Amino acid sequence: MVVIYAEKSSLAKAIAEALGAGRRIAADEDKTVGHWEFSFNGEAAVICHGAGHLGGLCDAKDYDGEKYSKWDLVNYPCIPAEFKTKVNTRAAFCFSYVKAFFDRADWLINATDPDREGETIFAYVYDLAQTKLPWKRAWIEDLTDAKIVKAFENLRDSSEVLALQSAGRSRGIADWLIGINLTIAMTEKFGGFGKQNVMTVGRVQTPTLAMIVERERIITTHKKIPFWKLQAVFSADNVLFDAEYADGNFDDEINANNTLDACNGHNGVVTSKETKRKTANAPLLYNTTGLQITAGEKLGWDAEKTEEIMQKLYLAKLMTYPRSSTEHLTDAMKPEVKDTIDKLLLMPEYSQYALPESDWAEFSKRHFDDSKVGSHTAVIPTLNVPADLSKLSEEEKQLYDLLAKSLIRIIYPKAEIEDTTVVLDVNDNSFKAKGSVITADGWYAVDALPDKKKILPANINEGDSFGGEYSVKKGESEPPKRFTEATLLAAMELAGQNLTDADEEIKTLMKLQKKGLGTDATRVQTIKTLFANEFIAKKGKSLIPTQKGCFLIDTLPIAELKSAEITGEWEMNLENIAQGKSPQDVFVSSIVDSIKTWFEVIKNASGARYMSEEDKKMLCPFCKNPVRKYDWGYGCTGYQSGCKFSVRAEIAGKKITQSQVLMLLMSGKTAVIKGFVGKSGKPFDASLKVNAAEKKVEFDFPDKK
Repeated sequence: MVVIYAEKSSLAKAIAEALGAGRRIAADEDKTVGHWEFSFNGEAAVICHGAGHLGGLCDAKDYDGEKYSKWDLVNYPCIPAEFKTKVNTRAAFCFSYVKAFFDRADWLINATDPDREGETIFAYVYDLAQTKLPWKRAWIEDLTDAKIVKAFENLRDSSEVLALQSAGRSRGIADWLIGINLTIAMTEKFGGFGKQNVMTVGRVQTPTLAMIVERERIITTHKKIPFWKLQAVFSADNVLFDAEYADGNFDDEINANNTLDACNGHNGVVTSKETKRKTANAPLLYNTTGLQITAGEKLGWDAEKTEEIMQKLYLAKLMTYPRSSTEHLTDAMKPEVKDTIDKLLLMPEYSQYALPESDWAEFSKRHFDDSKVGSHTAVIPTLNVPADLSKLSEEEKQLYDLLAKSLIRIIYPKAEIEDTTVVLDVNDNSFKAKGSVITADGWYAVDALPDKKKILPANINEGDSFGGEYSVKKGESEPPKRFTEATLLAAMELAGQNLTDADEEIKTLMKLQKKGLGTDATRVQTIKTLFANEFIAKKGKSLIPTQKGCFLIDTLPIAELKSAEITGEWEMNLENIAQGKSPQDVFVSSIVDSIKTWFEVIKNASGARYMSEEDKKMLCPFCKNPVRKYDWGYGCTGYQSGCKFSVRAEIAGKKITQSQVLMLLMSGKTAVIKGFVGKSGKPFDASLKVNAAEKKVEFDFPDKK
């Protein structure tokens, strides 16, 4: 018997439908768990599924409960000799259900998502099932029936994906080592006085946070430098066109006005005219990050929303695999892509873009290049093109529209543009006027024409003289803009390198090096984690670091952990492992060595603990040290110096809230608290107050009168 394992029920259902597996059999104990029984190539077969990650790496306390159960700088770092896995508690039943089929199987087919994470999910289940069964890989590129059937007709040998699996295991170990040990070190050394003030450190999230903090510092410390711009408006046959002083801006107002005086009353005489013709290629196709960036810019969506809609289109079999770093397709896909475009052009939404096939631009290496395709191709519509978009939600329509147009525009020719630069002399002062004209729309006809640039009159020639009006305008230098989710994703993809104005090919080469922060599959989750840990917040659409986020970056004494470039190098090392170019143990050993060094650096670093605004109010009324929340209640952190002030979490049968403790600390007394229970069992109401003489908390009964 062969057992086919998918990581989630939706994927298992799509496989079952494509392979004709029949009716799903649900588990009696939990209807969300189930399987299919059918015949696969004449052999008894079962399709079963997980619920995401059924297993993961063990916690530190699983290796030595007595040593690692408490966060203690004396006992850590925890560096296991061998990394073990365990079943996730919430998935215990699902795992036992899957294992029962593994135990009966003769061989397995791994049909998890076709990426590093999917390989790791299967690897952990395989380990935990304690099986040595042979297995093969179904590499499913999209969820259309044809692609699923093709994947099962062309199963890959397990040896072909073991390197990718090693990369997934390596990433998990590296993230575990850094996340567990350095989070504990930073929290115990510099963390605040409540559980919400854990100082989380991560291989990808920390350098991402560092980029946001650094950008904010540049903005807040930016000193505006004034400048003066000399401008001209010339008139030609009742057509006005603008020009600017050719030597740039002035750094003082006096020189600007002196030049203005020299120009006033004089005509501008054309001394040169230069026209350059250029073409604009149809953009590259979308990878995951590129689609998220465009959705952010054009639709105003955050990255999480884009990810959600992408997944819906993928499950609806309308979009190829949604987690790809590639912007190209393979040569072998040309017939399939042609058929897809033909179908798109029959849709009422896109019929206006139909061209005779003889007018199609040739499919070239710009979009079809095997050397630039990794594990997955670019994200495009599948061959399963709908008749129209009426059955999709409004948001699904919007995202599908971006994908459809990204593919349709590759059959259009290049856009053609004429850029003209005119230089005019005004009493020995030069002015430049620039204009741009689109002479052939090309692919712009699909994605809408760009904003019109300045257009110069066509009949300007050398020696022509034009009357001019001149003015000086004051300006100030501006700092860079704050990151939005879209621009942060772009920065993460390029490992923080500022390539805003770089050539498209340079950016593509950078992406091919796989040096980005995280991967296309994990970047959105990294941003979500930064929000969840209260390291960043939103101001409109802009991302700003919180007080806590700034504190972590300022206090963390390890430059490497804040470096986008070094983290990008780690990501490239993982990619080399995935391609079989580097061994797993070398990478893991280097991380282990670094952890040992970094832990000691943090442990021996000096500095104050983080204090939130609330922490600053939670001060001991006697020694003014912060009061910290513990499982048993609230206690002064100056206890080692002799201060014994504390407030129990429950007093006389009544749970005391943090807001009541805060009032007690700030004013010395709470409001009346109802529901205390005396030793006799009789309820009573009272305030809590600080007894200054005895340095303790006691009841204060209300005046019955």
